[in-house]
Amino acid sequence: MPSAVRCMVEDCVYNEKLHCSAASILVKKIGNEIVGTERGTCCDTFSYQSPDHKPDHS
Repeated sequence: MPSAVRCMVEDCVYNEKLHCSAASILVKKIGNEIVGTERGTCCDTFSYQSPDHKPDHS
């Protein structure tokens, strides 16, 4: 089943064809207590995909 969460971070291990494949995600705020734009948030589930990473589709 395709994920409803789109992901534009191509260097994340959970990014599969611009959709997030993580079982769950955690989005956190950055900086001050007021989040007025997307720049004030980050995906804490992000995990860097090294260039030699091979997806595990077992």
